[in-house]
Amino acid sequence: MGGRKGSKVEKIIGKSPELKRIKNQFLDAVRSEEPKRIISSAVSLLSNSSQAINSISQAARFLSFIKENKNKEPTGYQERKEEVAKEWAKIKKGSEFKTTSEIDKIFIESAVKVIRRGKK
Repeated sequence: MGGRKGSKVEKIIGKSPELKRIKNQFLDAVRSEEPKRIISSAVSLLSNSSQAINSISQAARFLSFIKENKNKEPTGYQERKEEVAKEWAKIKKGSEFKTTSEIDKIFIESAVKVIRRGKK
């Protein structure tokens, strides 16, 4: 059965020896299936990554666009994707936010799926 392809953690949080250590703690926590340990290590990982913090702050700015567009007339996937990509480009340009193509793809694809106009 098919599924979504995951992104490498390093593409989201960046690379450094400290982040690698914390990332390994996070992955160990996931394998342990202990919710408290997973949450604790995820918070530690995100709070030590300026790249991740910047992505989260930009995502917050993107939420108002998503909320406004959820209730518009239904459109096709490709049309929504183009609208979302244009808005994402405006947000990035307005804040001089630097991302990778991987992060851009994550933001755009996620927003397009969330909007899913006309579907309940």
